[in-house]
This record gives sequence, structure tokens and C-alpha cells, in this order.
Amino acid sequence: MDDVVEDNSLEKALSVTTAMMSTRDINQLFALIVDSITSSFGFEGCDAYILDKSTNEFKLINTRGYGEEESQQLLGTTMMRDILESSIRESERLGRFTYLYKARLDEDISRYYGLLHPERAAIPREHEDDWHELDVIYVTFEDQHGNMIGFLEPDGPTNGKLPSKNLILNLEIFASLASIAVANAELIDELNQTIRNYKVLSEATVALQEPVDLKETLRKLADSLSEIMPFDEISVYLIDWERNLMIPAFATGQFVEETMSDIGPICGLAGEVARTGKVEIVEDSWNDPRVAAIPGLEGDETDGQAMMCIPLKSKAGEIVGVLDLFRGKRHQFTQQEYEISVPFATHAAAAIENAKLREELRENFESVRKAYEDIKQLDKAKDSLVNTISHELRTPLTTILGYLEMASEGLYGEVPPKLKEKFSTMLGSINRINSLVSKMLEMSRLQEKTLSLELEPVNLATITKEVVGDYEKEAATRGHKVSVLFGNDMPVVNADRLRMRDVIAALLDNAIRYTHDGGTVKIGADILAGKVHIWVRDTGMGIADDNKGKIFDKFFLADAGLTREDGRVGIGLFVSREIIRKHGGEMWFESQIDQGSTFHFTVPLGRVQIP
Repeated sequence: MDDVVEDNSLEKALSVTTAMMSTRDINQLFALIVDSITSSFGFEGCDAYILDKSTNEFKLINTRGYGEEESQQLLGTTMMRDILESSIRESERLGRFTYLYKARLDEDISRYYGLLHPERAAIPREHEDDWHELDVIYVTFEDQHGNMIGFLEPDGPTNGKLPSKNLILNLEIFASLASIAVANAELIDELNQTIRNYKVLSEATVALQEPVDLKETLRKLADSLSEIMPFDEISVYLIDWERNLMIPAFATGQFVEETMSDIGPICGLAGEVARTGKVEIVEDSWNDPRVAAIPGLEGDETDGQAMMCIPLKSKAGEIVGVLDLFRGKRHQFTQQEYEISVPFATHAAAAIENAKLREELRENFESVRKAYEDIKQLDKAKDSLVNTISHELRTPLTTILGYLEMASEGLYGEVPPKLKEKFSTMLGSINRINSLVSKMLEMSRLQEKTLSLELEPVNLATITKEVVGDYEKEAATRGHKVSVLFGNDMPVVNADRLRMRDVIAALLDNAIRYTHDGGTVKIGADILAGKVHIWVRDTGMGIADDNKGKIFDKFFLADAGLTREDGRVGIGLFVSREIIRKHGGEMWFESQIDQGSTFHFTVPLGRVQIP
């Protein structure tokens, strides 16, 4: 019975997987994870920790099970990485992500951050499989490299028992999915932080070029830097090479007066940085002999500081100053901060020199922006023109096609053989134009989001074989061998039959046309991540690296010469990919010159939600 409950619990927990995978805010994500643990896996409470890479500590980011006041007190609690790893080593490994620390009778209660039921801590375990108040389950999260990035501590199983094998299996599955969600959220967070950093850098670059005095320029530098890499103190020294002096120009923090009076020879760490032109980072400035003591500033007034010392280079490459940043040694400067600090320092040193260049850049930017807006307007006009022409052509083309077919069939009198041949040629041309107009209208509806799908149960295997049959004659003419590598027992999907047929036909048509005579075309299928996955592989000419980024663009042809040869205009792949996306799938390809191409697409097994 417990197994059934746990299976249902996993099903309920996995029902939030979509929400987890789409949540990019790390706090919201951990709230979802902790709620799933407590509501679906039968635990009274759960603590969630995330790794703070700057301090190499795990920080409590979310908790359930305690009262509101106690929860607020516990949030932000930290655990050193080495302490956690030591605790895990003492635990029984239950799986890749799960570990159980089974408390001893003489357990030291002081090692615990919090207990759901403190009154039970001293009560002995009655049965071997009973859960004790001091037992700990660790459920870890890992990034793609296997590095631990966070962990959970589920507590207080409602059944009062140690976790069963089935519960551990369910936790393992949940943890593997949650690890992906956490890693993705961290990547997004880092990306957003990088974007914010470079936005600040861009804004600071403009601000530093304003014609203000040196002190105001350095103040702007400090304000901008503090937004990206928080620090406790900053000091800037100007280098006077002729007099061999370092002259303080700006400082913040509690020791401003001492720093601003520190005029002296070019020596110590700052002097070394000035001479080498290389950034230096020290973990503890008070224990580095290269950091010269500032008169009036005693070392026992602080518990140690991390320091980054950055050279200020002019455009000509001359060192004109040194920028020092300080903060508590528990918060070491990161590689990303190092990479951002260098251009910051460069901009600060070249602030006045760049004034003229700034104006030119602004003018160029405005020109580019205007050109971009013009291009967008032209693109809209082009799309509107294509849509209008396509609509206007549809009716006369249908009329011409109808009369030609009736005339060809002799409805207006006997048709001589030579004229019948001409009729056949004209019908072929009209059909090609009609097909092109249909694709253009399809493209227009996709762009305007007015295309509607007529969904029904569809067997893609059947459609694929029908399309292959349609192209059998053309493939034989070219000497191609076309093979379908699957049978008729593929899962049925909910799709638009005609449009899926068009997609497969477009891919097969490309494979046949872009493969030299006597080539091979294979069509395969499998199930990929809950979707039917179909691929079309040829042994053709392949796609050049320069063209790979444009292959799904409107009106693009890898070989423009084919436009003259067969009337193709390069919208088939664009339309095909958009149709697949509208079905909830995706299309992609791999290709190498002279080794052929493979085009893939997926269609979800479940019911399609039409956007």
C-alpha cells in the first residue's frame, strides 16, 4: 500500500516538472521543489540549500515545516562545503543523489541547524527502520559536470519510517529532473547577471566620457563598479613616473583619510601592477607582504580583506594609475568580476581621450538604428506585397487552371496531339505557380499568426510512405535509392495531416534534388523526449558553414542557381519549420560539405496546444 502511495506521490511531484523547467527565478524554483517534497513525498518539512560560489558555502534558501518566525531566522543559514561533504561521507549512499545519515544514540545535537520536533531528539529509536529526529536525508542537485550545486534535507516522514527503496527511487527521479531545472535556472541567472553587468558597463562607458573633473569621473567609476561587483572600499592611485610617486586620487570606505594621505614611491603590490600592467588578486591583503601598510591603518582593525589590484592603461598602453578594490575575504573576487574589471579600468583611464570617439560612436549608432528601422519597414512592406500578390493571383490562377484542364480533356473540341502536349506543359507550369502561391499564402498566415491547424489522429509512418510513393518516379529517374527504416507501428500523433505531408514532402524533395545522381536517401524515426522524431538523411552536396545559419530563412537557397532551374524560391524550409513549431515540435539539421545532410523534426505525442 505504501508503494502505491509513493508511486502516486511521484506522479504528483512530476506534475510540477513543467513548472520547474520553465521557472527561471531560483527562489521561485526552490519554493516549487520544497512544496513538492512536502506535499507529494510524505515529509513534514524540508530545507533547501543553494551553493554560493563566491563563498563556497551552501545557503538555506527555502524551508518548510517550521513556524513563520523560526523559518525567517533560519533562512540564510550557511553550511561550509567541506562540512557538507564530510557529512555525506559519513552517510549511507542510497543512490546518485540521495544519502541517509542514520543518527547514533550519542549524537551531538549541537551539529543540527534546526529540528522539527526538538522534544524527540533524546528519545531512542524503537525499531531499526524507525525514523529518528536526528536522522538526515540529503538529496543533492548536480550540474552537467557532476558538481554539487545545492541539496535538500527532507525531514519528518509522515509514516515515521526510514525511506523505503521505492521512495528513494522516486526521490532519485525527482532529483535528477530538479537538478536540470536548478542548473538551468542558475545558467539563466548568470546570463541575466552578465547582461546586467554589460548593461552597466555600457552605461558607465558613456557616463565616464562626460566632460567632468577627475574626482567626479572616479566617483562615477566607483558607483558603476559597485553595481556589478560589490566592494567595501575602493582606492585609486595616479602614477607619476617622472617623480616615482603613487598619488591617491580617490577613495571610499572607513579609511578614506588615511588612504588619501598615502603619497609614496611606486612600490608594493600596486607598484608591481603598475610596472607589469597585469591584474593581481589576493585572497587576504593583510597576509600578502606585497601590500604596503598605510600609515594610521592598523591590521588588527579588520579580520582580513580580499583585494583586486587593476592597472589603469591609456589607449597608448601607458599605465597612468592603479585601481584597488577591497572586500571581506569570505567573498573572494570571481573570474567573471576579474573579466569585467579590466575594461572598466580601461574606460576610466581613457575617459577624456575617448570624448571625440564617443560622439562618433553615437552618430554611427544613430545611423545604424535608423538603417535598421528602415530595413524593418521595408521588410514589412515586402511581406505585405507578397501577401497581396498571392491573394490576387489565387483566383485567376484557379480560373486558368480550370479552363486549361477542360480544354486538355477535349471538352471544347478534339485536341490534336501536339496541342495536347502544349496543354500538358502549360498545366505543369500553372500547377507550379499555384503551388508557389499556396506556399506564399501559408508563409503569410504563419507570419501573421492566422494559420489554423486541422488536428486529427495521424500515423506519420503512413504519410511518410505515401510521400515516398509520390517521389518514387523522380527518385528512380535520378538513380537514387530511397529507403524507409521503420514500419507502420509508430505512435499516432494529433496533427494536421495535409501540412505534415507537406513537411515530409519538402524534406524528401530537398534530399532528392540536392543529392547527385545515384545517391542514397534514408528516412528514419524514433521516440525522443516524449515526441515522435523523424529524420531524412541524404548523401548529397551538404551545406556550407557560411549558409548553415541562414538555411531556415525566408527566400534563401543554398544554391541560388536552382532558382532559375526549377522555379524554387527558398521558402519550403521556413514554412516547414514554422508548421512543426506550431505543432509543438522543433526542426533542425546537421550537414557537411560533400557528405550530405540530415534534417530532423519532432511532433509531441500528447495533444497539441495551438498557440
